[in-house]
Amino acid sequence: MDRVSSLPDEVLGHMLSFLSTKEAASTSVLSKRNFMDFVESLLSLQGNSPIKKFALKSNLGDGLGNVDPNRVQRWICDVLKRGVVDLDVFITFRGNSSPLPSMIFKSNTLVKLRLGRGFTIQLSDDVFLPMLKTLSLESAYVDGDHDAIEILLPRCPVLEELVVEEKRWVHWCGSVSSPSLKRLCIRSFNIPIISVDVPNLVYLELSCIFGSKYANVNLDSLVEARLNLWVEETRIKELRNGSVHLNPDDMLDLINGIRHVRVLHLSSDALELLYFSCQELPMFDNLVHLSIESDMKRGWQILPLLIKNSPNLETLIFKGLKHYKTKNCGDVCVCYQYKNIPSCLSSSRVKVLEISGYQGKKRELNQMKHFLKKLSCLELVKIRPEEKGNNLQVTIDMFLGASSKWKIQVM
Repeated sequence: MDRVSSLPDEVLGHMLSFLSTKEAASTSVLSKRNFMDFVESLLSLQGNSPIKKFALKSNLGDGLGNVDPNRVQRWICDVLKRGVVDLDVFITFRGNSSPLPSMIFKSNTLVKLRLGRGFTIQLSDDVFLPMLKTLSLESAYVDGDHDAIEILLPRCPVLEELVVEEKRWVHWCGSVSSPSLKRLCIRSFNIPIISVDVPNLVYLELSCIFGSKYANVNLDSLVEARLNLWVEETRIKELRNGSVHLNPDDMLDLINGIRHVRVLHLSSDALELLYFSCQELPMFDNLVHLSIESDMKRGWQILPLLIKNSPNLETLIFKGLKHYKTKNCGDVCVCYQYKNIPSCLSSSRVKVLEISGYQGKKRELNQMKHFLKKLSCLELVKIRPEEKGNNLQVTIDMFLGASSKWKIQVM
């Protein structure tokens, strides 16, 4: 029962006056009828005093689904006039999305801007954000037939971080070009071609569905890459049985573009797609940190070649050890035993091995034994178990009894 809502307005107002702004905002959510009035009065009482950060988040499920879009627009205009630096608005309105005030894209003070669902982005010819360093466009609807990213990037001369989720974007061509960008995150659902020409980029995250082609990827300064590619189960089966084939050129620019990274994260789908896309890999001479996400339905086929082509790899992380059983995993795993075959693990310089989601089951235990036997330079083993129990203790005892040359940490 929402007992706070049963109190008279005078009592509620008196109670909130004793709290800080953040505490009062959180408490007023308990009184759903009071929330809109509270924000209105809060902004009014502060007069024209500067506001550094303004964040407003509401979903239909939190009881604030009847938020008035006209009042929200008025609030945004108010904080913009008062020189807001950090603006974060993520609202679900009932019915159609609401247009954003045009002045939001003409601010001389905004440094960080995050716009989520519930809003329609309308861009004019005089867009200019001279101070903006971080721009996040997540599920916002773009009005018109223009390419919002193509318009915005040249008008954000010092932009360093861009997050784009184009789920509802019809006219984005998938191209990103900026001399100032350092961090880029793209969540793409239906972009056929993704082109990234960002010479000073240091961090790249791609969360894309299978089918996108990567072209003109210029990432010479890239330090860290996170590839969260995903593909439908039926398509993976077709790739395995040879009924469909991938064009190597579709992924070639991307793979060559990330070859200089020091840190690489691969989803389970990305790992198997690399195998079917690239029978050959470039050398990853700078790679020192490799993180692999495992899944029972996805294989490790490309992993032996990836480790072999990473001569300076020092940290190897597996988010789970379970994976699809195949003869093409080579000597990295224990799916099949191969005799008299040179091991890519034995020649690896990996010093730190980290396993998360460890359950201590027989197959996992055998895989751990294999790593310990083959990784000759290993110094530290980190285990993040799903839960503590006898299986974990068996693994620890095995480590301690096998050798004293490495340390073990249970996280």
